Amino acid sequence: MAGAYQKSDYENYLLVSGDTKMLRGTYPHFIKCKALMSSLNSMVSKQSNTYIYNGESYVSSLTGQEIQKIQSAFDFGTYNSSIEKLKYIFNDIGDRLF
Repeated sequence: MAGAYQKSDYENYLLVSGDTKMLRGTYPHFIKCKALMSSLNSMVSKQSNTYIYNGESYVSSLTGQEIQKIQSAFDFGTYNSSIEKLKYIFNDIGDRLF
């Protein structure tokens, strides 16, 4: 019996990006988004509200729970409304192309 197919992180990103204008749905944008989410997840694990992205330090207006919901969407490839809250992070870092 064959195991269940497991989607790649990129496939999950594409599935989520198909349901929002916040994400561009290209591989270069996926790489940027993955790096940003890594920084945000590090912030959550430290129970902090500051994160570092591209060598710059930022203060997040999002809670750890909100970031976990965003990460969950990427983990399962299932859009949820928390994805739209990424706009606050994009504004913070001055880059809306993800």
